[in-house]
Amino acid sequence: MTDALQMAKRTVKELLEAGLQVTPEALSTMLANPNLASLVISRIRDAGGALVLTEDDIKKIVEEGGAQKAASINTPSKEEEPKATPILELKPALTASEVDEEFEVVMDPTRVIGTSGTLDDFVNYFKDRYMRLSNLLLKRGDVKGAHKTSEVGKFKEARVIGIVKEISKVRSGSMTIELEDLDGTVSVLIPVTLADKARNLMLDQVVCVEGKKNGSYIVANNIIWPDIPFDHKPRRANDPVIAVFISDTHFGSKKFMEKPFVRFIEWLRGERGDEKIRALTKQVKYLVIGGDIVDGVGVYPDQEKELAVEELYTQYEVAASYLERIPDYVKIIAIPGGHDATRQALPQPAIPREYGEPLYEIGVEVLGDPAYFKIHGVEVLCFHGDSLNDVMATLSIDPHHPEKAMVELLRGRHLAPIYGSTPISPEPIDLLVIERVPDVFHCGHLHVNGQENYRGVVVINSGTFQDQTDYQRSMGLTPTPGRPYIINLKDFWVAQLDFTGD
Repeated sequence: MTDALQMAKRTVKELLEAGLQVTPEALSTMLANPNLASLVISRIRDAGGALVLTEDDIKKIVEEGGAQKAASINTPSKEEEPKATPILELKPALTASEVDEEFEVVMDPTRVIGTSGTLDDFVNYFKDRYMRLSNLLLKRGDVKGAHKTSEVGKFKEARVIGIVKEISKVRSGSMTIELEDLDGTVSVLIPVTLADKARNLMLDQVVCVEGKKNGSYIVANNIIWPDIPFDHKPRRANDPVIAVFISDTHFGSKKFMEKPFVRFIEWLRGERGDEKIRALTKQVKYLVIGGDIVDGVGVYPDQEKELAVEELYTQYEVAASYLERIPDYVKIIAIPGGHDATRQALPQPAIPREYGEPLYEIGVEVLGDPAYFKIHGVEVLCFHGDSLNDVMATLSIDPHHPEKAMVELLRGRHLAPIYGSTPISPEPIDLLVIERVPDVFHCGHLHVNGQENYRGVVVINSGTFQDQTDYQRSMGLTPTPGRPYIINLKDFWVAQLDFTGD
């Protein structure tokens, strides 16, 4: 076999494993450069792209060099002139107050959760997780004819979909995993050649493993996650309205950063910045709050020492006193976090009225965690993010890059894959499976900002409005407070605001 033919086979295999097809012209372009296939796949993973690649697609990817990150904007004082930012050129004249609200709840766990917590409930929960994620894998073009674990012995080559039950590292650098389906388990040896890919495996994920049978093992030659399709095309709003994303305000805490939050409200009211900035503000139609609205009571030992407001209901009154200053044409949507007045186990129901009445009274749309909803036709998956700690610890992700952990949740299509430290309720339906591909994936919890575009999905962690706590200081974590994100729902440009300056 000639070197050229070997290279061609390797390139085609690489593209198929990534779930991509190419036109003959595009394939010829890539074969002319041995490294181009890997570059194109990498760019598409960052930016999202078509399922069938043309020669023009490849040229464009190479020329543009990948997805654009969010702009960073320091919001000016009332007298200060802002610096011009090209990404913020004003769109056609629009005032959000003149545009009708377009809001639709797609999934709110509040009314559908309910379990007794028996052993059977847990068994059925994981069966449901397996079935839902298996179906997502089988929709991929490169996962066909999967075998059950009980059938593996009949074939020299096997393709198995299962839950990762165990992960063990071997001294040679290879790994072994146990995959479990509804029939049983099978052992899989993952060679060193797959080490880079395998290091992203997590317990209790559902994946597909391809390989050759060798005694009682399958020797893997590929690992496939459910993942976001390459051809996902985000839904766009017809009007250039703006959605603002914040999280972890922690009203009631002594560490709540009042000045930056007041500046944020002044910006929303059009009282901060010059004419261009105020015109931009008038496009804001939605405010999404990703949990930990208040600091709560009794969440951790000796918390009362860090509370400025010690009554839970009063904390929500404080929250409402700030939020009610936001213009009434801005729709406010909020989910709970671990500090809010609801159960700790995921999925969480909405904050009950007996505690959150002040929010309900000012018209806040209070949903559970996680929640799917549409704003101006754009689908948002809002999840507080309790499981991100587990993901970052397991995969050794820098805690100052929460977006990387969020991308891993999208790849595995599950919001809390690792069962154990993150409390999960064994609901009849696993509401943490990411069955629908969102256009925006929003989290908080970690108090650190992060943003990425993954296969057409805008991934944002909107940080916090709470200053560094003693616990965070002891852990070496530096939060990035007062820096929310804004997204234009028509053009999908993303910008990060900064309200920490005077």
